[in-house]
Amino acid sequence: MIAHRVTARDVGSRHAGMVAAHSIRDAPGAKFLLRKGQIVGVDDLSQLRELDNRELHLVEPETGELHEDEAGRRLARSVAGSGVRLRGPAESQYTLLAEGRGLLRIDEAALFEVNNLDGVSVLTRFDYQPVDEGDELAGAKVTPLVLPQATVLHVEQICAARPPLRVVPFRPGRVSGLILERVASKVRERFRTALERKLAWYGSELVMLLETDGERSYADLLRSALAIGPDLVLAAGASSLDPLEPLFAALDSVGARIVKHGVPVHPGSLFWTAAAGNVPLFGLSSCEMFSEKTVLDLVLPRVFAGERVGRAELARLGHGGMLGREMAFRFPAYAAGDPRGRGN
Repeated sequence: MIAHRVTARDVGSRHAGMVAAHSIRDAPGAKFLLRKGQIVGVDDLSQLRELDNRELHLVEPETGELHEDEAGRRLARSVAGSGVRLRGPAESQYTLLAEGRGLLRIDEAALFEVNNLDGVSVLTRFDYQPVDEGDELAGAKVTPLVLPQATVLHVEQICAARPPLRVVPFRPGRVSGLILERVASKVRERFRTALERKLAWYGSELVMLLETDGERSYADLLRSALAIGPDLVLAAGASSLDPLEPLFAALDSVGARIVKHGVPVHPGSLFWTAAAGNVPLFGLSSCEMFSEKTVLDLVLPRVFAGERVGRAELARLGHGGMLGREMAFRFPAYAAGDPRGRGN
């Protein structure tokens, strides 16, 4: 890249094809003759000469360098994985958007490798955020007016095998629900409604909701819930603090094993998870039955995106596990028009 300081009246054909290093107006507050980053065309030369003794700064690309438009387009296409589309450019930045509803996944190592190169910037939302169609996920920008082609080729090499961001679509699932305490019919229906609304957001359905009647054992309820071949079982109402809670013996009797009892998240620290073969079972406290901002709403997107939710994954939730109001962006926007999680 060669920088040229030119007096406007001296602009000639040799300057065509150079890049304006600053925006140029024919008078203060008037329209732009050229905007910063715009390539000087042959038709622009006569208007530029009319600026007489105005000083102009132009950049001449050298062999092996790309204009920011081409470099930025290739950068954006490279970092966008499956489920991501492009919009732009606007002021030399491309915006990456979700093609559909799903779970945003960020390859932090690949993202670091790209951003560690001079002249390129890729800024994203956080990993594991549930997103909806059209949500803004990231911005990709080339910062100089021209960029070495070698840098773009390096980006393309990094991203060929592992693009830094992708959206994993949710897979429809069948869910069994258990209420392991006697509750009023109004509470039961409120729970059903809340749960069905959440599951519908993922394209999933509540196929069974069983409630203890004081006669059937917890083991019988669990067997019934598992017999229909669900993708997930949600059990609400048992006391996770009581070591003699009958539910835990019932889990043993149906061949389920506890994966983790308690998670470093509030609200929802008493959450437990077990596995019956390949079927996960989640234990809900009363707050998780109705709230939309608990640990359950952090793990459901992962479950329906086919992500592993094991002991290690739950333990890692402690980083950011204080789910105050400022964390609203991490949760699905279950209600129509809810701005949570949507891009600006």
